[in-house]
Amino acid sequence: MTIEIDEVSADVASLPLPPLVSGLPVLGSALEMSGDMLSFLLKHYRKHGPIFRIKALNREFTVMAGPEANLFFSQQGHQYFRSDEFWRGQDAEYGARRSLISMDGPEHARFRKVQGRSYSRTHINEYYSELAEIGRAEALTWDAPIGGVWAMQRIITEQIGVVSTGFSPREYLDDLILFLRTVLMVRVTRMRPALMLRNPAYLRAKARIFSLGQEVIAHHRANPNARGAPDLIDDLLVLADEDPEFLPDSDLLVAALGPFIAGVDTAANSCAFSLYSLLKDPDLMARATAEADELFANGVPTPDQLRKLDVLHRVVIETLRRYPIAPATQRRAASPFSFNGYRVDADATVLIATGLPHFMAEFFPNPRRFDIDRYLPERKEHKQRGAYAPFGLGAHVCLGAGMAEVLIIMTLATVLHTVSLSMDPADYELKIDYTPTQKPDKNFRIRATLR
Repeated sequence: MTIEIDEVSADVASLPLPPLVSGLPVLGSALEMSGDMLSFLLKHYRKHGPIFRIKALNREFTVMAGPEANLFFSQQGHQYFRSDEFWRGQDAEYGARRSLISMDGPEHARFRKVQGRSYSRTHINEYYSELAEIGRAEALTWDAPIGGVWAMQRIITEQIGVVSTGFSPREYLDDLILFLRTVLMVRVTRMRPALMLRNPAYLRAKARIFSLGQEVIAHHRANPNARGAPDLIDDLLVLADEDPEFLPDSDLLVAALGPFIAGVDTAANSCAFSLYSLLKDPDLMARATAEADELFANGVPTPDQLRKLDVLHRVVIETLRRYPIAPATQRRAASPFSFNGYRVDADATVLIATGLPHFMAEFFPNPRRFDIDRYLPERKEHKQRGAYAPFGLGAHVCLGAGMAEVLIIMTLATVLHTVSLSMDPADYELKIDYTPTQKPDKNFRIRATLR
């Protein structure tokens, strides 16, 4: 496929608006989008091309989709999009003025640089022993069927918390889950009414999470660089002390809570999807388990040994393709621009479907099939321009992408080396829960026996 990116027209105002997808009165396309949104968007991409408009519950969105949109977004997105409106409600619920995810431009770049070291692959490489011990200790507790997503959340959230802050969030996990999902569904996706924010259980969870963040900050203020080298909280405190106007206490709290929240609906969901895919393919499970056993043959593996994994690495990148955690991103148009012969007006709400090419057969033949051979040297389907974007694109590409890949692979390898897994029930067929992000539903349960 040849992809051409429009030059931005000097006379944008003369161009037509993108075609509007027909829908129901008031509801628009809301019902059709509420399940598998990417299938809905792919249908209309085939019909209308890489830009069209949709309405849902009296809100209008301009959709940009396909590899053309991915390339435009990655190359020119910093010029034409802003993020703050989409995340403003979440920031308000935290009591913050702004956060990394809602910033744009030079301020975003500055804040991203400060946090980048602690979310990097290089930083997490120093903690392989801790990662393995957390994964092994957790897997050894699975003496009864356990929810697959929740099991992975317990491991991943603990790992990120310990690595980034030196604090265990284990006793706060259920609070984290309730708090984050409520905020996302009410303040971000608007899938639930604001009344949920008054629920006593939610308010208790919110209070506990804020208390955790304040405790972490207070501990680091009293014990700077306690682990010998600065972690994320130490780096944030340096910035807050140097420039309190840039990072006031309210915004500092949001950033300090970031590691505890980061994996709840991202890396943990990817681990759960990976486990499901392995359990549905006994041959692939056997190959992955043998690779995990070899990885741990001489104790805790080194970063170089982890990088050389083949099967597990391809399992993870296929999981990120087949089950993208953030298949689309929402932005507001900062100024008028043109794309594919149509205009997008300033302040238009734009939905960039970065994950759509993952399901386009011209890039990934039989795209609904879980196939790790896509990434063999002779195929390399994910290397095609604009085709693969599991961590987003552009200035806001996931800051912890390198860390996430290490966490997912190390967690899977540790679990497979420690226990033998089966599904309960054995004939479970995947059903996806899309609220607020996609994950295996609550009926995906795993049973473990010590190896």
